[in-house]
Amino acid sequence: MGNKLGRTYEANIDKKSKKAMGQFYTPEYIVKYIVENTLGKIDIINNPFVTIIDISCGVGYFLLHAYDLLMEKFIKELELLREAYKDETYIIKTDGVESEIKGSDYWIRDNLHYHILKHCIYGADKDNFAVELTRGALYSKGARSPNLNSNILHCDSLIRWENEIEGMTNETNTLKRFWSRKYDFVVGNPPYIGHKQLDIGYKKWLMMEYKEVFKDKADISFAFIKRTFEVLKAEGVAGIITSRYFMENPTGRKLREYILENGNMVEILDFYGASIFKGVGVATGIFIFSKEANDGGDINVTKLIDDEYNFTNLDNLSELINTNVFEKFSINKEKLGTDRWILLSPVKRRIYEKIQRKSNLRLRDVVHTFQGVITGGDKAFVLTEEEIERYEIERILLKKWIKNSSVQRYNISEGKQFLIYSDLIGKMEDFPNAVGYIRNFQEKLQNRRECKNGSREWYKLQWGRDTKLFEQRKLIFPYKARENRFALDEKCFYFSADIYSMIVKDEYKYIINLEYLLGILNSRIYEFYFKLFGKKIGKGTYDYYPNAVLDILISTDDIMQEIEMYVLKILDIKRFSAQADKEYEKAEIFRCQMEIDRIVGEYFNLNEEEIELIVKSTKREYDLS
Repeated sequence: MGNKLGRTYEANIDKKSKKAMGQFYTPEYIVKYIVENTLGKIDIINNPFVTIIDISCGVGYFLLHAYDLLMEKFIKELELLREAYKDETYIIKTDGVESEIKGSDYWIRDNLHYHILKHCIYGADKDNFAVELTRGALYSKGARSPNLNSNILHCDSLIRWENEIEGMTNETNTLKRFWSRKYDFVVGNPPYIGHKQLDIGYKKWLMMEYKEVFKDKADISFAFIKRTFEVLKAEGVAGIITSRYFMENPTGRKLREYILENGNMVEILDFYGASIFKGVGVATGIFIFSKEANDGGDINVTKLIDDEYNFTNLDNLSELINTNVFEKFSINKEKLGTDRWILLSPVKRRIYEKIQRKSNLRLRDVVHTFQGVITGGDKAFVLTEEEIERYEIERILLKKWIKNSSVQRYNISEGKQFLIYSDLIGKMEDFPNAVGYIRNFQEKLQNRRECKNGSREWYKLQWGRDTKLFEQRKLIFPYKARENRFALDEKCFYFSADIYSMIVKDEYKYIINLEYLLGILNSRIYEFYFKLFGKKIGKGTYDYYPNAVLDILISTDDIMQEIEMYVLKILDIKRFSAQADKEYEKAEIFRCQMEIDRIVGEYFNLNEEEIELIVKSTKREYDLS
């Protein structure tokens, strides 16, 4: 692909700058796949002036590969081009002098480099040095290059330069002409900058300029996707790799609507949480779409199933997607909808729809959820028993404290730490020991946003929550996990912000109990079901944020009592575990969980093939935690 200088430049940008600009090196196997599957069917005989643009070109990887692909096609079709356009007149510049020549003299191998750079390759980026490297790499592809200052531009691609008034400056005129045209193909890797990293003023501008798709918690790629649609010709095609979050995130709803209303998704290659960009925790996918009206047909979907696979630049992605590393299927566009895009093979969709059809309530109808405590500095508020004794912390302020790792399936492994619940402090002089201990961290605590704006005293928790929430029976679950881990808290634990809790709403307390919810949510079938639509955020890791968890559908049918019975047995075993009977207890818990799976499976009429897939997909060991 060339551009060794570009690679060196990207390798030497510090991580902080990369994050701020959303710049991350696109692996060669990704560039090759996108370019070849987007541009591969170009008909250069009918359209020798085909236009290709990368609106976030960086150091030019996509454009360089597009150049190579075009050069190969032009060489192969050169004789046909010369014959088809022999009587056409062309303008070519040599040594600064323009001259007119006939097609029979224009379509020769020596002119192809000039033709591709002059008429086919376009790019733009905010990083001026990267733009210069792209120009240089393209120039180096051959002799007699045209000036690329009008083809590869330094600018913010999200500004609608086509709307600028002409005649202001030469640069503005160049930008206006560049962005006023439409392009046959768009390829690239739009920058990923999360909403928290965006400059506040720029974010407000995006919310106004791209209000159709960009909402408060959107990342900048949402705006780039819309901009891609804007620069495409009516029959144009785009191929990009970008964050996959817009498919599932509530913030992406408007973007999903926009894509379905304004284009035609052709292919989705979903990497489903695999690490494609080194050092970047962003789940990505390749999206190939056209600007033609949605024809209501099928989308070709390729979805990673082996997220332990380590991708390298030696991979040929076109070959790899035909192995057992991926699954391939098609999905009707009508199935996408706008709530969230759930990409499921036929058998998985059948399971999903069986559960959806036979359930009568969403979890959000039945429960309230709340997040754990945000201390703003754990070292100042979380202590061991030894530290409590040493500093003689006042006991009335102490609450039993657990973290994410304490949450097991069904129960909680009790921690050995305590929280100084300093929100109970009225007068500092009434709790001199606790305040004295927290004072060791005063400088850091005073820098918290709430302390700076005067809404919180420096010695109090950043977000302590209402104590009544914690002082009750509740289910708790980790915010991020590899599997469903819902536990019953009967000891009124307080916990960190990486844990969420749920309690049954008053109007359902006599209909549904926590034990029933605990049983179904910890079952294999419900783990499989949740992972069909839950957001995958890394290798084997899912986001259990309430937005998704509360979308789980449940039934209040006659299976509740039977499931509750087995859950109570499991809880009793875990409460009164005896070391001598460990193997028996393990086997009994295993039996109870298998019975719960059987009850749930029979209730939803799952067949043998479906059960086999669920068991294979939810690799877990039933044991005492």
